[in-house]
Amino acid sequence: PNHLLARLRLATVLMSTDNIEGAKQQLDLAEGVDSNNSEVHSYRGELYFAGSAFAEARAEFDKAIACEPNNPTPYVNAALSVMNTPGPNGGVPDVAEAIQLLEKSIAKDPMFYAAYVHLGQLRLSTATDLKTAEEVVELYDKGLEYCRTEDESKDILSMRILTVSQVLAASSLRMDTLMMQ
Repeated sequence: PNHLLARLRLATVLMSTDNIEGAKQQLDLAEGVDSNNSEVHSYRGELYFAGSAFAEARAEFDKAIACEPNNPTPYVNAALSVMNTPGPNGGVPDVAEAIQLLEKSIAKDPMFYAAYVHLGQLRLSTATDLKTAEEVVELYDKGLEYCRTEDESKDILSMRILTVSQVLAASSLRMDTLMMQ
């Protein structure tokens, strides 16, 4: 009953079969085994995230970060929670905070490709000039240096190709930005 990994895996299985209450129960029991375990809080954060409870998810990812500050995954998950949480009065999410979290993830593990993927997408979506878009290409180049698998390389490379294409198209059209308005 005190096997933490078994409880976490069971919670994952229960989440995948939409047995949310069972998953919550297993996570509560896992937390009883080790309340300072980053994975327990990360799994609970993922459960909340899947249920669109983004503020609760963020709180759990913050707990995971506090338990294991060198683990890059909760930083990315926290950034995704931020980006799914509307700002004041239903406005724009806190993009700057999400960018900071993704940058921290890369600082913790320069080989964590998911952080490059999300940071590149976020920076590109907020690029106000072509220089910023070109910096996204540089970010992807850095990420390519650290990819661990062929699939990671293909993923970042495809994003790099799309970004370069957008920059080249905007330049050839004599646009100062990627925005079409």
